Amino acid sequence: MKSIRFFVSSILILAVVSALWIASDRAMAQERESGGTIIVDGLNGPQGVLTIDDGSVWVIDVGLGGDEEVEVGGLDPNTNEIIRATYGNTSRVMRVIPGGQPQLVATLPSIFLGSDIVGGARLALLNNEMYATAGVWQGVASEEALPDTAAVLRVLQGSVLEVVPLWKLEKELNPDGHVLESHPYGLTAGPDGLLYVAEAGANTLVQVDVVSQTAKVVAVFDGIPGPLPNPYRGGALESDPVPTGVTFGPDGRIYVSLLPGFPFLPGSAKVVVVDPVTGGAEDYATDLTMLTDLRTGPDGELYAVRFGIFTDEGPIPNSGAVIRVGEGETSQDVITGLPFPTSVDFDINGNAFVTINGASVGEPGRGKVIRFEGVAVQGAPSIRFVESATVSQQEPEFVTGCSSLPSYDEVKATLERVVADGNNGGLGNHMWATVVDRDGVVCVVAFSGANRGSQWPGGRVLSVQKANAANAFSLTSLAFSTSNLYAATQPGGNLYGLDDSTPLDTATAYAGPASDYGQTGDPLVGEMPGGWSRSGGGLALYSASGSLVGAIGISGDTSCADHIVAWKVRDALQLDFIPAGVSSSADDNIIFDLQPDGRSLSGFGHPRCGFDEERFTETLPADFPIGSAAEAGQ
Repeated sequence: MKSIRFFVSSILILAVVSALWIASDRAMAQERESGGTIIVDGLNGPQGVLTIDDGSVWVIDVGLGGDEEVEVGGLDPNTNEIIRATYGNTSRVMRVIPGGQPQLVATLPSIFLGSDIVGGARLALLNNEMYATAGVWQGVASEEALPDTAAVLRVLQGSVLEVVPLWKLEKELNPDGHVLESHPYGLTAGPDGLLYVAEAGANTLVQVDVVSQTAKVVAVFDGIPGPLPNPYRGGALESDPVPTGVTFGPDGRIYVSLLPGFPFLPGSAKVVVVDPVTGGAEDYATDLTMLTDLRTGPDGELYAVRFGIFTDEGPIPNSGAVIRVGEGETSQDVITGLPFPTSVDFDINGNAFVTINGASVGEPGRGKVIRFEGVAVQGAPSIRFVESATVSQQEPEFVTGCSSLPSYDEVKATLERVVADGNNGGLGNHMWATVVDRDGVVCVVAFSGANRGSQWPGGRVLSVQKANAANAFSLTSLAFSTSNLYAATQPGGNLYGLDDSTPLDTATAYAGPASDYGQTGDPLVGEMPGGWSRSGGGLALYSASGSLVGAIGISGDTSCADHIVAWKVRDALQLDFIPAGVSSSADDNIIFDLQPDGRSLSGFGHPRCGFDEERFTETLPADFPIGSAAEAGQ
């Protein structure tokens, strides 16, 4: 793969090699330190950020792959083995309104390719409609790409719609005459009412008409001289140009940033200006390095993103930057010290919004969008990013206490209804439910049956432990259900040993009188019994404002059925505004991916329970979708 093979995979392997740090190689005379302001965090490989006139900030990430195996062909350059790919809708488009919390708008496909993950890339607003570039496909995989892959997509509330499949254009024309590959990346809306795409796989600039749903090639970019024979370009001593960003300058001309590919030589990247009539490309700015985005600021200047500086020993940590692009070799760094930035955009006041940790695939939740004040304004000093100084003004108010949670009557009535409606898999048993606040204090204990003996007596304390665990191991940026903890706590898992760390206070859990169990006066109410569980049935509770307000635990049947009932109860209580999760649907749904040897493909799998629950769990995100911005009135 032209762009993936030499771009993403090499970055991921090299990113852990070096422990060096240097400051920017081109700082301006005046410099100030800033941690910026976190606008969005908990992202999985963020690739694109967009600000629009209503003040909202949009971001798109690549996701985590998925559970479905797909054939893509080719060899993993890091292992030299056939790529084993998995696929799922874990790439996300998210939106933040001024003063609000991130809300999930839609999910789209993400493909894990052995050591790479590719999903959503960039966003653009055209005629008040949001569009995205997404995915990659190549000829060694198959004639037809997966749905919504290697395409321009229209982003709707809760879904995406394929507008133009750019893989089809590459397959039919192969404009550069080399490897058949389509990787739509950079995206901008032109003044002519058309979209323009920097095609990182096809090495072209493409024009897209969303009305007629057609596309045409505007320019084909030549290879960049390099020190190594490139097997994908007939052995020529050149790198793929890899166009990554496209923008219209204040002069109305089209500017495109070129990466180029492996070995990422410092100074080999550049910005070119394209003639839309002839398709000719002339150098505008040179002696740049690893450009991943290009924008026009409100001050009329061009700005680019440097992903990092690579040496023979790997990437220099925190060597990413935002650059003010000047003609020839006059470009200057304006924000330095960034860890793997991928995209930048500006609001009308010249404040910069930058995505960082764009190579954090495999480490869920490390990606962020950071706002830096007063960047695209005349005379502004350069900024050195200091991550330890970063503060968040978007963190929701810490909300705790039972007053922020549903009452006993609400929980009991909802539980009874969900159990009575059935279609939950399992044995069809009655259930216990426990709700805890953000501090782990029990607020409600209820049951669905006629009396406390109508469901397994042991389920009461199990429901408490599930609620406590889901609350204890979820954050405002990332939700973990108790089912997501199973594989992670097995030997070799990244949470191994957790079962010994949070013991249940049995004296509190089994205090009497038993006649009050499951009633408004249950002895557990107002107590903090602790405990934990790695079985399905525990889910964190998020309000419409994005606050994590506690958790619910359900027990009384198979752990898979417990999870299903918990999901439906949370949905009915309207406390399911999940920011992100590790499942293929980017939420905290249960994952069934344990292999015969017990290994989980995702690292967060749970055993099947054997009562056809999988049939119900796989449709939960569609039948009982998590809360959206529309539901929140935003």
